[in-house]
Amino acid sequence: MTQKVIQPYQNLLINEYSNLLEKKNLISGYPENQKFSYKELNKFFKLSINNVGDSFQDSNYPLNTLKYEAEVVKYFSELYNKKNDYWGYITSGGTEGNLFAIHLARTKFQNGIVLFSSHSHYSIMKAVAVTRSQFSIISAQENGEIDYLDFEKNITKFKKIPIIVVLNIGTTITGAIDKLEIIKNILQKHKIKKYYIHCDAALHGFILPFCENHLNIALDKIDSLSISGHKFIGSPIPCGIFLTHLELKKRIEKSIDYLRASDTTLLGSREGISSLILWVAIQQKSKDDFRKLVKNCLKLAEYAVRKMLKIGIHAWVNKFSPIVVFPRPNDSLIKKWSIAPYKNIAHIITLPHMTKKNIDKIITDMQIDMKKRIVSKKIIVR
Repeated sequence: MTQKVIQPYQNLLINEYSNLLEKKNLISGYPENQKFSYKELNKFFKLSINNVGDSFQDSNYPLNTLKYEAEVVKYFSELYNKKNDYWGYITSGGTEGNLFAIHLARTKFQNGIVLFSSHSHYSIMKAVAVTRSQFSIISAQENGEIDYLDFEKNITKFKKIPIIVVLNIGTTITGAIDKLEIIKNILQKHKIKKYYIHCDAALHGFILPFCENHLNIALDKIDSLSISGHKFIGSPIPCGIFLTHLELKKRIEKSIDYLRASDTTLLGSREGISSLILWVAIQQKSKDDFRKLVKNCLKLAEYAVRKMLKIGIHAWVNKFSPIVVFPRPNDSLIKKWSIAPYKNIAHIITLPHMTKKNIDKIITDMQIDMKKRIVSKKIIVR
């Protein structure tokens, strides 16, 4: 029997896979759920799947997963209490969703000014630059939530210009949720009628609907919403869900004869595997399953906070968030556990792949680091 010869490039891939696999369980600070399985989709990588055109129309290109994409959009729209006249599509991630939102908003209000907080994701600034939009950055409170007084001050300055507001449904660094009702009350108080509200819900967009006594952020109360698919649900490919209203989509819709479909998305060709991934994910678990999963993640965040406080680390967590914030540790710890740093703080995120065992190991390393620092200070004093 002839032995199969392994080519040099195949060896490199084998080694690279082993290397990445070792790092998988050490991802603690970045919103990438590592616990998922989509084995049934392996065969689809033999096909060139392209979801070109509108997510709710077929096109001349038959190798697509558009019907599954439409089902995923329907599922997420219903999570946000909208069963009719919704529209959306599967994006490459939160950045594309945010960019598309600003594009839609500027299509509606060409001279609109974009207001967003200093704790907004960096993609908002990128979206503003790409769309050449006017903007004003609002201060954030200590917990990362938008400063409502500063927002109101800005509103009084821009009363004659349409307002495009970007709210954070869970900030990147601290998981703070901007309160939609307060923002809408301020807009009403100042009789602002021309406004567009986009919610960047990235990680927390799939957490909030499954929380008890959650904030009621319905799609009908806003103009658009972007959620990441890979962050909480988990996916081998970064992806996201963009949601808006049918009437807003119609503003940008163009019929393309070449496709026999409408061009409505930001990109032309869109990979169709992510639509299958998200569709399989919502088939694998019921809403009750997701509710339990979210509850466990939030409980694990509270567990991490208690354990850190017990050893003298000032840790805290925002409501409805699995992001555990604490003082910035040393660089070796940040590197080992892929902890996310920001100025003088850092965080870990208790996603579904995280366990109490993971948390305990991280905290043990933090304790060792604390002892080393105390010893080094004593040596310096002597």
